[in-house]
Amino acid sequence: MSKQPQFLIVDDEQEVCNFFSYLLKQKGFFAVTANTGAEASEKLRQYKFDTALVDLKLPDANGLDILKEIKQKQPGCEVIIITGYSTVKSAVEAIQLGAFDYVEKPFVDINEMENLLERSLDAKKDTEELIIAQEELGFVVGKSQKMISMVSAARKIAKKNITVLIQGETGTGKEVLASYIHSVSHRSDRPFLAFNCGAFTETLLESELFGHEKGSFTGAAHQKKGIFEQANRATLFLDEIDSASAAVQIKLLRVLETGEFQRVGGEDMCKVDVRIIAATNANLAEKVAANKFREDLFYRLDVASLNIPPLRERPEDINLFIDYFLKKESEAKQLPIKQFSDEALVIMKQHLWPGNIRELLNTVAQALLLSRGKVIDVEDLPERVRRAAQVRNKREEKEKSDQLTKEEIPDPGPLASTILVKEMLDHFESAFLSKIKFREGFDFNQFLSDINDCNNAMVTRVIEAALEDTYGNQAKAAKLLGITPRALRYHLQKSRDQK
Repeated sequence: MSKQPQFLIVDDEQEVCNFFSYLLKQKGFFAVTANTGAEASEKLRQYKFDTALVDLKLPDANGLDILKEIKQKQPGCEVIIITGYSTVKSAVEAIQLGAFDYVEKPFVDINEMENLLERSLDAKKDTEELIIAQEELGFVVGKSQKMISMVSAARKIAKKNITVLIQGETGTGKEVLASYIHSVSHRSDRPFLAFNCGAFTETLLESELFGHEKGSFTGAAHQKKGIFEQANRATLFLDEIDSASAAVQIKLLRVLETGEFQRVGGEDMCKVDVRIIAATNANLAEKVAANKFREDLFYRLDVASLNIPPLRERPEDINLFIDYFLKKESEAKQLPIKQFSDEALVIMKQHLWPGNIRELLNTVAQALLLSRGKVIDVEDLPERVRRAAQVRNKREEKEKSDQLTKEEIPDPGPLASTILVKEMLDHFESAFLSKIKFREGFDFNQFLSDINDCNNAMVTRVIEAALEDTYGNQAKAAKLLGITPRALRYHLQKSRDQK
């Protein structure tokens, strides 16, 4: 005969404890209750539980602290967090700390509640279903515990009708995660629409989001529905949400609060039911502090927050992604599947991947096309990856030697500042002047010509490197360089003219 499942219910509202006790005992389960954190600790000493239901807010304790205590004392006990709408953000945090799921007060769907309680008794099966669902959707998660916890939280909140904010560096896969959330949500039978707020000017952005009436501005020859109307009853992914102007932010806040908005130039209210998933590679909290983003909109978006870790924090997943992308690209381009040499793999694993998953995909695709044999070797890797490896190797050699020789040029590293560049030039100047023998002859005009050529070539290479790091986006490259896009285009044209 199998052991009777044992449940712990921790809530300061006795009515909630009574509700769950009755529900569990009706199913033949054993249940004990606690109204405080101290009582919960005592029950943990007395019994061994299969599942605990824990309220986030208690008179003497925080539900997250009780979660940690349970996981420390009884690792096999699954924890379901009990929360209200105002504490959903903490509930999502709890899942990433190891909670099985969360339920919101008031408890409306009893059948769904019973299903959740029974699933908590077979958490292993739930995890297996998660893996199968990811494979069917072509969503590669990897082995990193950070990523597994984050995706587990994403799957739990996908079925809740709440706004989600995804934060992460460029190329980490924010849209892929948003699409996954939609695919396992109750809206999966409806469209998933993706929209980049950073791709439009302020005037165009408002029109694209909310639509416009005929004649509302020059060129508005007919009425147009915006992306919000198109996404009615579906999921709308708003990327680079931090790019929205103050005026657009006000309209976004209204539609999030009421589901209502007006088209540009219109007077009638449009009503929609849209599930919003917003994303940004910026720190929105810092933008709020700097008065560059509305605080009220931030809190409306930040109901459930997911942070995708950068690839450099999950090196154990690089091999998995390489194999996945090799297979995917080979099939797409109808090429035989190849493999990386051991030397090339070492460089790939050591690379910091500032462009994250997107950069890794582009690197694998490029190397696959450049390689001639069955094996992708070091020389088949893009120059930026090989160059970064060389810089890193030089840095490691210098750290081992503990001092620089006079002939060595200080390695600026990947984030070279103007101070380090100045030091390098000073070093070059000193070394150059010490080598000149004027009495043996010196062509000053040729020297000027060579210096100019060297200067122009270096400017061109710096701009090309910035463009490579931003995948050809001139506006983003200019921002990295601290110049205007117009100045960047000027230097590029000047370089072409000189060739």
